[in-house]
Amino acid sequence: MIFARLIEFFAMYKLSRYRLVREGSVEDAKADPGQADPGPADFERAIIAAGYGKFNYLLLLAILPASFSSVFSSSTMSYVLPSAECDLRLTMFDKGLLNSMAFAGMISTAFFWGFMADTFGRKKIMFYGYLVTGLLSVATCFSHTSWLLIIFKFFDGVIISGPYAALMSYLAEIHDTVHRSRSYMWLGVFFSLGNICLPCVAWLVIPQKWDVTFFNRTMEINSWRVFLAICSIPEFLACVALFAFPESPRFLILKGRHDEALNVFKKIYSLNTGKDPDTYPIKSLKDEYTVKSSAGNLQSEAHNCWKKVKPLFLPPNIFRLLLISMIQLGATIGSNSLRLWMPQLFAMIESYKSTLMKNDKRVLGFQPSFCYMLGQEKAYLNATRYINETLSNATAVCVPAELNSRVFINSIVIAMTGIIGYILAGTLITIIGKKKLMAICFLIAAACCGSLYWAEDTNGILGLSSVFVAMSSIGGAAVINVIVDNFPTCLRTVAVSITMMMGRIGAVIGNLLFPILFDLSCLGPFVMIGTACLTSALMVAMLPRKKTQDEKWEDVV
Repeated sequence: MIFARLIEFFAMYKLSRYRLVREGSVEDAKADPGQADPGPADFERAIIAAGYGKFNYLLLLAILPASFSSVFSSSTMSYVLPSAECDLRLTMFDKGLLNSMAFAGMISTAFFWGFMADTFGRKKIMFYGYLVTGLLSVATCFSHTSWLLIIFKFFDGVIISGPYAALMSYLAEIHDTVHRSRSYMWLGVFFSLGNICLPCVAWLVIPQKWDVTFFNRTMEINSWRVFLAICSIPEFLACVALFAFPESPRFLILKGRHDEALNVFKKIYSLNTGKDPDTYPIKSLKDEYTVKSSAGNLQSEAHNCWKKVKPLFLPPNIFRLLLISMIQLGATIGSNSLRLWMPQLFAMIESYKSTLMKNDKRVLGFQPSFCYMLGQEKAYLNATRYINETLSNATAVCVPAELNSRVFINSIVIAMTGIIGYILAGTLITIIGKKKLMAICFLIAAACCGSLYWAEDTNGILGLSSVFVAMSSIGGAAVINVIVDNFPTCLRTVAVSITMMMGRIGAVIGNLLFPILFDLSCLGPFVMIGTACLTSALMVAMLPRKKTQDEKWEDVV
């Protein structure tokens, strides 16, 4: 039965893909195949004529380390904090602050990087951005105080948002309509792979008892610092890999550099088909909305950028932007808060089972609920902290938390569930559509989050957590596809930056409110997250329908 359903889904997907290709290239189908098109072609017809093949597969391979670097930049702290608690004297609020600090850095430069990518190109921003981010990631290894680590993580977020936004636009501008949505879903698969590799690396490195000192004990190297150094490797790999790819052809068209754009199309065509570049059937490109640079100084570029982005803040674009941003806000409040706190929550559960559960008479004969275990462990930790604070400094000794292997295994399971979800979503998005997929994902996420409060079995808690993180992440990833459908290329990068900024605001809010609400009641964080997902599902129904190509350009002033 399962295999029959899979075959049915595959057949539906192939039929849907055939219809989209036929509709997207109807003019090419009427022409004699293999012959040069006599008239200028728009971007969609030019990229379809370039084909899909080796170039696109190599691009997917190149964005793999780029995806890892984005995941590592925002998620490494969730595994480091338990081990660094004693070294840096971290409180629970400090942990929430460090979990959200990378997102805070991303927020501060959302507009800046959008302007820079639309002005100087996607390739330059990706290359230099990943290079500087790698250097900052190495610098975090040498943080000897909490405030220094906070500063480095903030600037890490400041820089990583640039190449990330440029990469989102680059993917949209290097694929045709048929493959664009699938490329974003593959990006989601890579994010999930990064979420698998991160706990695996942490499992191998952090439990090690490494303690090496340099310069008369003024510099200490231990396992969590080595872990941070290893996590900087994907950023340098992304820098090298993306340098080999050309500039976005659509960006070149918008800049009026048609000859350069045509050469890029020819290279893609030659690599995908194995034919001579001169046999590329498109010989000229249509003029699209452009903002050319009249001077090489930054002031002229900034003026041109404002002229280009101004329509984004006028009706009807502003209403679409606000709606999509609020959907992203709710999605990241859910996914990026609970996901980053899950290692801490699982560690508390394992600690309760190993130390308190055997002496807890109230749970004899039945399985305690998720929130009951967290509440008992929280009360025990608060009591222990109070006793240590009343003791003299000579007696009170900070003992670093021992991360149980179960914590890393649970994180790996959650990430693997995300991969399965993204693979299925990559097929379903072309069958049921973006809006329906997003609404279903957010509704399932809200239901799973609400069910966690009453969950009792450990495997059930893990299952609900896995499905929740997968569904909320898929819903958030599909928001990028909605941006592509609702904004023209000249506004797309800035729209992506603004939307991602709202999502990162949600991540900061969620990570800072989570420990505060958790101290008041275990139910509080889950009410916050479940409500955010449910609200996002309701707002998806308000999204406008997908516009045709002609309607998109009519909105551009």
